[in-house]
Amino acid sequence: MTGLARYRRMYTSGRFALLALSFFAAVALSLPAAANAGDATLRTTLAQWSHRIALDAQGIGLSAARRHPRRMTRRARHFRLDALRARKALAAVQPSSARGRRAKRLALAAFYDYAIVGRQWALSGQARVRGLRAAAVGHARIAARYARRGSALLLAAKRLLG
Repeated sequence: MTGLARYRRMYTSGRFALLALSFFAAVALSLPAAANAGDATLRTTLAQWSHRIALDAQGIGLSAARRHPRRMTRRARHFRLDALRARKALAAVQPSSARGRRAKRLALAAFYDYAIVGRQWALSGQARVRGLRAAAVGHARIAARYARRGSALLLAAKRLLG
């Protein structure tokens, strides 16, 4: 092998090594960004659905305060469906870190509790329409208990996601 051929061979193998090294560096640098992408998607989805649930809850509270049990029942059913849709949307998101997985688990539990809240509010409204005051109060108390628990779980999930 001549000196020129040896030089070309070393030069191309060096270029290949440099190319491979830069490829691995690019992959290594992109992994943390990809890991944060799943948690960012989870954070965004959680924020959107918690905002929607908050608006639904505000409407239910307004209907209850103005003594419209039929409207309250209708809004409570919508609240429950939104809570179930939120669970479905969050279940589809794949978190990328341990904190993200824990936050997802907490958020799914929170929206499950909110689905129970919606059902209890609907039952409370139906009992009001039928004139069953004691039953309405009982369902409202159950709803309040689950609402507090769901709220605490949702806040914990948001804290984990930062």
